[in-house]
Parts: sequence; C-alpha cells; structure tokens
Amino acid sequence: NTFGTDVGYIGEDGVNIEISAERRDITQGNPKLIEYSFTQAQSVMVNFTSIAWDFTNFTYALGGIGVTSSAATNETFGFGGDPINQELGIRIQHEMAITGNTINIYVWKAMSESGFSMPFGQDEHQFEFSFKVLRSEYNWTGGSLPKKEQLIKVGRQTS
Repeated sequence: NTFGTDVGYIGEDGVNIEISAERRDITQGNPKLIEYSFTQAQSVMVNFTSIAWDFTNFTYALGGIGVTSSAATNETFGFGGDPINQELGIRIQHEMAITGNTINIYVWKAMSESGFSMPFGQDEHQFEFSFKVLRSEYNWTGGSLPKKEQLIKVGRQTS
C-alpha cells in the first residue's frame, strides 16, 4: 500500500468529497409507517482536478497499474494489461481563510474509481481524478480504527 500520497497541484475547483449513506426503512401497518430505519450502505468518493503532469499520479488514477520510468532527460508513462487495482491512502489538506486553521482529511484506503483523460488544448492541462474509499480497519501507523471511523476522518487544526 502507498499511504499519504501527494496528488499534485489542484485546479481551481478544488477537491470534492462525497459522503453518502443509503437507508433502509422498515414499515408496518395501514397506513404504512416507518418503525425502524438503518443504514444499508455507506460510501465516500474523492474527486479532484489536478493540473500537474505527474506520471506517478497518473498510475494512481488508473489504479496503480501503469508504469513509469525516468532518465536524465526523458520520463515515460505506460499503461495496459494488469487487471489488479492497487490501494493508496490520501490526505487532503485545506488551509482555511482564517489564520492558523487547517482542515485535514484522512482517507485511510482508496482505489481508483476509473481513469482520466489527457486534454491537449490551449488552456492549462487538467486531469480529473476520482477515487472510491475502501473500509480500513487500521490507520496508516497500524493502529486500530473504531467501526465509525473506518472510511474517512476529518480534523480541524487550530494553531
């Protein structure tokens, strides 16, 4: 696993984190009334647009299944043929407009949701990345995570 991976420079739209919980309602009676409700599925998605030509990050965007090489004046990126997605950890750091306030978001384990495109236009290059978050029983240092923190952790640092 790769943990705490730098995703490069981010476009003006920033990072979007989608957290969802699918509910299941148990109804009874006439008229049917909700007697009990529970969460049937939970998910977190991390989406962002990178403006950095970083071949290593391209492999992460494809599930860690590409290959990179570099020499003194030549860097290459290759893709194709490996079906196994690799896991990685992502930390998102957002410095707020209040001096000394920083939001840290910890994604303990993630996997590429799809791929990305390489646009060649007149504006800066933009690469849209999407990662789905997987359940992890352990944080990056190997410590156990409680049941309610196994997808994502958001912290606000004030100093």
